[in-house]
Amino acid sequence: MILLKIGGSVLTDKARASTVRKDKLRMVARQIADAKRSSLVLVHGAGSFGHPQAATYLSKGLSASGLWKTHRAVCSLNTKFLNELHSQSVPALPIHPLDSVALDAGRIVHFDTTALDLMLENNIIPVLHGDIVMDSADGFNILSGDQIIGFLARRMRPEKIGMGTDVDGIMYKGGKIGHLNASEFEKYRKEIVGSSVIDVTGGMLRKVSELLDIAKSGIQSEIFNATRDGNVAKFLMSHQEVGTTISMGAK
Repeated sequence: MILLKIGGSVLTDKARASTVRKDKLRMVARQIADAKRSSLVLVHGAGSFGHPQAATYLSKGLSASGLWKTHRAVCSLNTKFLNELHSQSVPALPIHPLDSVALDAGRIVHFDTTALDLMLENNIIPVLHGDIVMDSADGFNILSGDQIIGFLARRMRPEKIGMGTDVDGIMYKGGKIGHLNASEFEKYRKEIVGSSVIDVTGGMLRKVSELLDIAKSGIQSEIFNATRDGNVAKFLMSHQEVGTTISMGAK
């Protein structure tokens, strides 16, 4: 079992609302097809198909209209990704978190994975995405793809976890950090900054924090650059490290 998240910064132009990067979408789908992995769960970020909409329509609070417009936007990206996967003969189906997840103060308290489990049993790749989700404390909240990965990692105990982004890994003083653990994170924390464009899920700092929390369960993960052709395939098909490895101990 492999969990792989493809960031919204890879699939979309985050500086332009609802704009897909067609070349990157096609490239990622092709590599997933080439890997021929059946025991795979895909999650993708919302990018410019969710963050601008959430900031615009939900800034004043709970609104069915705002929820719908934001959910509709992320579903649009999900459909584009599924269309490209199917054009490459990848057996994939969507799972929309709004229908299956509930939050409490922003954290997952219920996640119905019945359909996901059945898909995997039938060699179908589930494709989830960041979404707007109902929240018992706040009415609604934004569920990031990173938190989805965290929940599924603890439940499914995957072989490995990948986070495909638009950077080569965790960068420090112009170079890539090959390995990061909890103690090293404190050293680098101030250097890990968010995106320069709208990101309502916390950006890279939230991503690293989520992965370090997963590492407490003994599950290793890797942040790598999915915009570079070949990196997704390397992650899925080999043990070659292509980014920053995150675990609890020293490498």
